[in-house]
Formats: sequence, structure tokens, C-alpha cells
Amino acid sequence: MPPFRPKVDYSLRPAKATARRMIVEALSQLTPLMPVEEYRYVGMGSTYFRDFQLVHRRLGICDMITIEGDPRAEARVRFNLPLACIKVVMKRTGDALPQIGLENRPHIIWLDYESRVDKGVLSDLEEAVVRCASASVLIVTVNADRPPDNERERWLSELGDGRSDPLARAEYAQFSYRVIRQQIRRALGSRNAARPKEEHITFHQVFHMVYSDGAPMLMVGGALVAEADRRQWDECRIGTLEFTRSAEESFRIKIPRLTRREVQHLLSAMPDTRDKVKHAASVAGIPPRDAQEFAAVYRYAPLFVETEDW
Repeated sequence: MPPFRPKVDYSLRPAKATARRMIVEALSQLTPLMPVEEYRYVGMGSTYFRDFQLVHRRLGICDMITIEGDPRAEARVRFNLPLACIKVVMKRTGDALPQIGLENRPHIIWLDYESRVDKGVLSDLEEAVVRCASASVLIVTVNADRPPDNERERWLSELGDGRSDPLARAEYAQFSYRVIRQQIRRALGSRNAARPKEEHITFHQVFHMVYSDGAPMLMVGGALVAEADRRQWDECRIGTLEFTRSAEESFRIKIPRLTRREVQHLLSAMPDTRDKVKHAASVAGIPPRDAQEFAAVYRYAPLFVETEDW
């Protein structure tokens, strides 16, 4: 069996890092629903665990589980564990979720796939939606790029779409979003049909992001809330954050290519009021589009620097 090698270096993905920081910012407002440090976090840490470190550092969550389905990865996963409070579950996601006890307490679950949405992803989504306790947060990330020509027809057929090539390349993120939301609705319908009305769960979408550090990625997420917890959920006011989205329109994360000096120059004009950023960009010769993209994410975008000799 060949050795395990991570497909992606998550430490070098600025758009992903920005999305991760936005998620944690939103999660920090969950306290009216439940003290955020009392949640259990379930993710797919691979060997980098960037999300786990941020969740622990910013939110104070100490009960964490990483799911890893590739048995070749176990030694590297355990070696790279950054915190003693992370439990490793070496199983496929679909096998792990039923054994975690999602129904016993609220969880924050981030199903962070490198693959496109497929039957396996949809099955995992259903498992989480059907089992999660009220006040849980469910997030899913999938590859939203157009499938290769030799895979496209099979992929569309698997998702229940009879068209052989319905979309332009840029439209596959929206198509994947609709498939995910439809699966959440179906799973909730099945769950609620088996319970009295006062125990029905509603999915409140918070995240609909598209970003790219190479391949375009789609992130969809929200809270699963019972009617009894609705008032506390409303008090969280997560939807007031500028990057949250409750419908089909996505928030697009674009990280412009700027020098460190240009970044510092634009930061001096933040927050953007009365076209200060536009003026600052003009002074420095920065393209207006790049300046506006930076202004949309500057609070969350990482600043990577290289050590230099002078």
C-alpha cells in the first residue's frame, strides 16, 4: 500500500484561511443559543488541523473529534495532533457520524471535503441532519469545479440530473449548492415527519461562500434549530455579519495579489467610508477592483510574509 500524502498544503491557501476565520467569527456569536465553549467540534483535520487550532484558540472549545477515513494516514494524523483534546476517529465519515452521539448535545460539524458533491457526501449530510441535536451547526465544503468531460455525464446522473452538460464552468458552484440544499430539505422532511411538531427542526442558512486557491470551492452551512430554541437563535444575530448569506446569492472570497506595502497602504484607509479605499488605490496605482476585493475581506485575510535578508 502506498504511503499517505496529503493532496493539499492547507497552510498555503489564503482564501481558505479567510473563510476559516469568517466561520470562527460567526461561531463566536452562538453564546445566546449555548455557551460556545461547551460545543463539541467535529471536523476533518487531515495532517494540518488549521481549523482545530483556530476553533480552540478563538472559541475555547476543548472537546474535539477529527474524522479520518484513510488508514494510511493514521500515523501522520496522530503525530501531527496539535492539541491533547483532539480525539482521532479512524473511520469513514458515514461510519463515524452515527457513533459520535450527535443527538445527545449540540455539535459544530464541518464536513470539509476535497471532492465534489456525490452520493457519499449527500449520505453524510443526511446522517448529520437527521441525528444532530437542536442548536447544532453544520457546514459542508466541496469542490465546485466542472467535472472532466469523461466524468460529467455520470456525475450529473448520480445527482439525479438528466442533462449531459447543462452548465458553464462558472455555474457548477451554484448547481452544487442547490443539490446540497435539496438534500438538507429532504433529510429534515424525513426527520420532522417522525416527530411531533414542537420537536421539528429548521435549518437556518448562514454560510454560502465560494472561494478558490486553485480549484473553486463551495461552502454551505447553517444552524439546526428547534422551535423551542428559536428566540435564542435570533438573539445570536449571526446574519448581521457582512459575509453571511441566507439564500442562493453567494459571498465570493477573492484575495488580490498585493505587495506588503500596498496592503499596509490600503489598511490605512479602513474601514472604507466615503470612497477612502478608492482614493488610496488611485494614489498607489492599485487596480480599483483589487482594492475593493481587499476591502471586502481585510479583517479576515491572512498576511503571509517571507523572511528576507534585508
